[in-house]
Amino acid sequence: MNEKKIIIGVILASVVILVGAIFLLGGSSSGKANLEKTVGAKLETPETNFDFKDISYSGGVVTHAYKVKNTGDKDLKIANMATSCMCTQVYLKQGQTEGFKFGMKGMSPASDWTGIIKPGEEGEIVAAFDPAYHGPQGVGPIQRLVSFETNDPDHPYVELNFSGNVVKN
Repeated sequence: MNEKKIIIGVILASVVILVGAIFLLGGSSSGKANLEKTVGAKLETPETNFDFKDISYSGGVVTHAYKVKNTGDKDLKIANMATSCMCTQVYLKQGQTEGFKFGMKGMSPASDWTGIIKPGEEGEIVAAFDPAYHGPQGVGPIQRLVSFETNDPDHPYVELNFSGNVVKN
């Protein structure tokens, strides 16, 4: 009987180690777009900070669109978008087309999604904030950020910030 318990224990420990190894190895590279830097891809972001001022707790999701433009002569790639909190989502919008919506790092489904902005074209990085996400205890000043990576050698990692004051109405 003792031998069976030992064998079962060894099998369970092996499974736990195997699952942990798969999780760690998968989390380090799988689902993350690898952006090779491209001379000629040029990101222009005229605005990096935005203040919503007062945000109604019961007013629903508020959004802000940060304009982005490719001023270079090669395709600009945008990938690995993330937010600093689960109350926020971020996505790339080009015309009427909205890209995949991302949340907090490590909490969104893994995705190797990459958005492309052609030379001379514009898009928007949209931050969508849910003021009721944290419940009534979330009333008060907030500061969040959205981030993404690009293939622009001068702007490989970009953070866009927003702030506001969630008020109970």
